[in-house]
Amino acid sequence: MFHEHPIKIIKYALKNIWLLIFPLLRGIRSMKLDIDAFYSWAKGTWFDILIIVLIIGFGYLRWLFTWFSFGENDIDLLTGIVVKKQTCIPYNSISAITAEQSFYLRPFKASRLKVDTCAGMFNTSDMSLLIRREDFKKLHKKIPEVRSESKKTFIFKPKLSTIIFFSFVFSSSLSGAVYLAAIFFQSGRIAADLFENEFKDALNEITSEVSAKLAIKIPPVAIGISIVIIALWLFSFVSNILRYTGFSMNSNERTLKVKMGYITRRHYHIVPDKVNYIDLRQNLLMKIFRVSSVNVSCSGYGHQKGELPVLLPILSRKQVEKALDIFSFGRFIKGRDIKALKSATITYLWIPLVSGIAVPILTIFARHIFSSFTQIVTFLGIMFEIPIIWLFVIKVVALFTSGASIEKGVCCIRFCKGYAFHTVIAEREKLVKVHMWQTIFQKPLKRVNIAFYFNSETAKRNVLYGVNIDDATEFLKKMGISE
Repeated sequence: MFHEHPIKIIKYALKNIWLLIFPLLRGIRSMKLDIDAFYSWAKGTWFDILIIVLIIGFGYLRWLFTWFSFGENDIDLLTGIVVKKQTCIPYNSISAITAEQSFYLRPFKASRLKVDTCAGMFNTSDMSLLIRREDFKKLHKKIPEVRSESKKTFIFKPKLSTIIFFSFVFSSSLSGAVYLAAIFFQSGRIAADLFENEFKDALNEITSEVSAKLAIKIPPVAIGISIVIIALWLFSFVSNILRYTGFSMNSNERTLKVKMGYITRRHYHIVPDKVNYIDLRQNLLMKIFRVSSVNVSCSGYGHQKGELPVLLPILSRKQVEKALDIFSFGRFIKGRDIKALKSATITYLWIPLVSGIAVPILTIFARHIFSSFTQIVTFLGIMFEIPIIWLFVIKVVALFTSGASIEKGVCCIRFCKGYAFHTVIAEREKLVKVHMWQTIFQKPLKRVNIAFYFNSETAKRNVLYGVNIDDATEFLKKMGISE
């Protein structure tokens, strides 16, 4: 039996930090600007010290009464001072093991270990420990390792240029805003004040200078919005580079080993048999260049905040086929048993069409109401129209590429969701539900929509729109599903 790393005492102690409210209240009560009051407060510091000792003591007791061991067949965790709680996870039930080494943990030779099974809840791990690095090496001896002599071995170490391209493609202003918001919430009011005052003053100065130098008159507010969007995107871009720098994947039919990260180093062990499905993701640019990002649905992998379930960042079609062979999916399924009908154009394009017409109308309307802000209203109208036009192009491509097929017990669903193209590949046994429905406009045209649900921590719809009802019925029979 082993204890967690001693640094875990600090984390346990912080859970009782609320006890400091008592010294704080005592200090407020005796807060007077005279020497006698200060002397009285100083005499009572024994109470403050006692509270701090209690906080650290509680943390130490929690650490002392937490034990874990790596047995022959399972991992055991025993916790509790008064009420004992034992958690046992068999090795053959593990879907993924994650070891994180943050920059502040590396000097202490500590790793944050997370063990997940298919029985866990979304965004939580079945077991989470802070252990010594040598203890993690002992766990390595209990889990399957990649055998280099295996015929089905796939090694992938992308170049830095590939990681940069991947980060460029998958970075967004929204994710940058989420990262910054997390930092501000964690850092407290000081960071918020800094953002509200210093950043605002600097932004006003920059926008004024840029607006003065540009030949075309653009309102400073519009320039400010553009700078903020670019800054947030850049923050997300750099965060993704730091996260996926040093990425490597080594795998065979027994296990998948993934390493990544510069500031926080992450090591993953994934059991191929526990993978629910493969999701090949592309944006329009990636589709043109015939490259994909390989994502996986597996309990414990890619479920943390700000994390993508990326197994392989950027692969060519040939590399994808070789990688899929590790999961016993064989070659990439090229054909489509069912596909979206060309007559279903409105089904695919009505959202960008309606939005694309509505934005200019609303912009003109807003220009009349807010006549003093004509330039900024026009700028915002243009900024909203650009992604709508881009979405229109994506939906046109989706109309000609969406479809589904099944071959040798493997399903392949191609569809578009938002601005991304998905190719979901899974074994037929992993399919748990199929939902088929018609709108009142589709019924006379004999068209249906089909949603496929596979094993997953959360229910995710893989939807095909505008399929012929007879083709859909025949396809479901081929999958072994009756009407």
